[in-house]
Amino acid sequence: MNFRPLSTGQWSPVPHLPGIPEALRREGAYLPPPLPSDLALPVATYRGCAEAEHALGRLDEAADRLGLRSALGRATQARDANSSAGLSGVAVGLRETFAADLLASQDGTPPADSAAPSQLVAPFLRAFDHGLARVRAGAAVDAELVGEVAAIMTGRAPGHHHIGDVLRRAPGRLGVSDERAYLLTATGAHLVALLEQWSTWVREEDEQPRIAKIALAHYQLEVLQPFPTANGHVARAFSTLEMVRCGLVRDQVLPLSVWLDNALAEYQRQIRAVVDTGRIDRWVDFFAAAVRDQAVAQLRLIGHLEALAADYAARLPKKGTLPRVAAELIGFPAVDNRSLRTRYGLTAKAATDITARLVELGILVPWEFRGYRRVFLCRDVLRLLAGNPDTTA
Repeated sequence: MNFRPLSTGQWSPVPHLPGIPEALRREGAYLPPPLPSDLALPVATYRGCAEAEHALGRLDEAADRLGLRSALGRATQARDANSSAGLSGVAVGLRETFAADLLASQDGTPPADSAAPSQLVAPFLRAFDHGLARVRAGAAVDAELVGEVAAIMTGRAPGHHHIGDVLRRAPGRLGVSDERAYLLTATGAHLVALLEQWSTWVREEDEQPRIAKIALAHYQLEVLQPFPTANGHVARAFSTLEMVRCGLVRDQVLPLSVWLDNALAEYQRQIRAVVDTGRIDRWVDFFAAAVRDQAVAQLRLIGHLEALAADYAARLPKKGTLPRVAAELIGFPAVDNRSLRTRYGLTAKAATDITARLVELGILVPWEFRGYRRVFLCRDVLRLLAGNPDTTA
C-alpha cells in the first residue's frame, strides 16, 4: 500500500495579536485541507488501530463484569470533566468534582462564585449527558451535535442554528495560553465549507478502522477550531461520543481527557507535526496507542475496584440497602444523606444510619464541602481514580 500524506493546507496573514509570539504571527493562520475520501495508511498503523479496538472491546466487557456499568460511566465522566476543567487553566480536585456533581443533581441555587467547582465542572457533565442522550436517540456525531455540545460547555443552551452563525469569526490559536500557542487557526468562508465537509465525512460509512477515522476527525476538528470557545474540549467529546455511536464501547467508560491531561505536550507536538508534514499516519499511531493504553489502564482500575468491592462485601451484610450503597460508591464516591434518600427511597433516619455505619467501618469519611454542606467521601475509590500509577495510562 502506498501511503500518501495529507495535501498541503493554506496559510493566511493575520494582524498583530497581543501576546502571540511574533514568529507564529508571521507564519500566519492555518486552514487544513479537506479530509481525504481515499485514506490509505501503513500496515503497522492498521495493526495499532486493531489493538486499540480490541482493548476497547475488553474494557466494555469488563464494565459488564463489574456489574456497575452506569456507576463506572459516571465516574469516568467526572474524571473527564475534572481534567477538562484543569485544561481550562483552573485546578479542581477530584473530590471537589464529585461533590459538585452531587450538589448539582439536587435542587437549590448554584454558588454565585464562578470559581466554585460546581460552576467549573457542571457544564462538561451536562454536555456529556446531552451528547450521549442524542447518540442513543440515533443522532450522528456531526457538526450539529458538536455545536450543541460546545454551547452547553460554555453555559449556553443548545439550539438549531446554521453552521455559519455559530462559528469563530476571528483568528484563533491552539495552546494553553497566548504565550504558549503553537498554531494559529484561520477563519472566514472556507471554515464554514470545511466544517460542513468534516460533518459529511464523519457521517459516511467506509471500510477504515473506526479508531483511524475517529483519530483523523479529531485532528481535523482540533485544527479547524470552529467555535469561539471550548474547541479542544469539543474534539475530545466528539471522540468519546463517536466511540459509543459506532459501537466500540456502549458507555463513556474511557477517560480520554485524563490521557490528554497527562500527555498534553506530546499531543500538541503530534498535532503540529501533521500540520508541518501531512503525516497523518503518525498521528493515528499516537492516538491509537493512547486509546489502547488508556483502555488497559481502565481494565486495571476495574480489577482494583472489583477487589475493593469484594473487601466491602466481606465486611457488610449480604442483603439490604447498606451493601448496595457501598457497592455503588465506585461511581458515586461523594454522597450525602439527601442523595441516599432520593436514590434508594430511604427515610431520613435510615439514610443517617447508613452513613453513620459506613463511617464507623472506615468506608466513608465526613467532609465539609466549601463550608456549607456536609458530604461523605469514599477515600478508597478516590485514591484509585485520582492517579494511582497502576490505574492510569
